[in-house]
Amino acid sequence: MFGIDVHSLEVLIPSLIGIVGITAVMIWSGIKVRQLMNESGSKK
Repeated sequence: MFGIDVHSLEVLIPSLIGIVGITAVMIWSGIKVRQLMNESGSKK
């Protein structure tokens, strides 16, 4: 019923790449925001 054929892979792989990319950007931006908040807090 849930067989993986060529069409399913053509749809699934770009979606997974997009999800992984968006997650990586969110983690990276979260780290950057935390660093900036720490820097601005230490300057005051």
